[in-house]
Amino acid sequence: MKRLRLLTLAALAGMAALNLPLASPAAVSEVPGDARPLPENELSVMTYNVKGLPFPAAYGRADKLEEIGKRLGELRSAGRQPHVVLLQEAFIPEAKAIARGAGYTHVAIGPQIADVSSQVSDTDFAGHASWFRGEGIGKWVDSGLVILSDYPIVQTRKMAFPADLCAGFDCLAAKGVLLAWVKVPGRDDPIAIADTHLNSRKASGVGVARANAAYLGQVAALRGFIRDNVPSSTDLIFGGDFNTGHDKARIAAQTAAGGIVGGGSEATLAAATHRLPGMTLPDRAAILGRAKDKQYFRAGANGRLTLRAFDVPFGLGNGGSGLSDHLGYVADYAL
Repeated sequence: MKRLRLLTLAALAGMAALNLPLASPAAVSEVPGDARPLPENELSVMTYNVKGLPFPAAYGRADKLEEIGKRLGELRSAGRQPHVVLLQEAFIPEAKAIARGAGYTHVAIGPQIADVSSQVSDTDFAGHASWFRGEGIGKWVDSGLVILSDYPIVQTRKMAFPADLCAGFDCLAAKGVLLAWVKVPGRDDPIAIADTHLNSRKASGVGVARANAAYLGQVAALRGFIRDNVPSSTDLIFGGDFNTGHDKARIAAQTAAGGIVGGGSEATLAAATHRLPGMTLPDRAAILGRAKDKQYFRAGANGRLTLRAFDVPFGLGNGGSGLSDHLGYVADYAL
């Protein structure tokens, strides 16, 4: 037990040391990008958990994160870059630097530590917190959420989950949701695009029941945030690492009350069902088998948002599994 305590203290100290100052939350910055004309009425969105974790949770990630930015830049040179990229676990500066390496002009940063409300949720987590599992000791890193865009981001909103609405080591991060409205050429109204990362299950270090209780609360908070901020008349795409897996309780939480995106569809399932071009069988099996990285989409009242293609640019066949423990994928939409 003493050794476990020492290891835990060392891990937390390492994370604190790397909790460097970051850009202001939900702020939109501009970095140099190329001047290639952007197509009208088209929108491709990538969701990618890049494993940008601080030491000692992960080590040796700087080179991999730089490679991700480089590969996205190569897609840009070939005219194949996704128009919008949703990053998760972009905790460290090298992960946020993917925007510059990939040449994205507009960048929005998600919730920061200061955005976490001290107000407790309706759960009873606070009274049973496990310090050795990262609970009850405050936030050590930001949300890790970043949205990169070739199209102008005209507005952003964000929400951090309450301080105690988490379980296990996930409590060290200021998790929540980042929402951006993106102006796509040829469209009068902006498209709403959201990014999130929900509580892990076994990786949280606590029991499944406790992890799931936090998860259900986070899903309810997300559903309310989307309902309150995105009217049904607005086209919406909601991606991220939902950490659903094949857990029945988590699946039920997401599908309840019409789903997180009411009246929407899930891109991964739609792509597999309709055998859309751009995804190999091994990549499809890996993404569906893990069942964590998702994109939900919903056409607004006057919109025609439809999924037309699905791509895994860094798949199993070209070294994608060496870049991160997740495969980033691109959903290509027609507007």
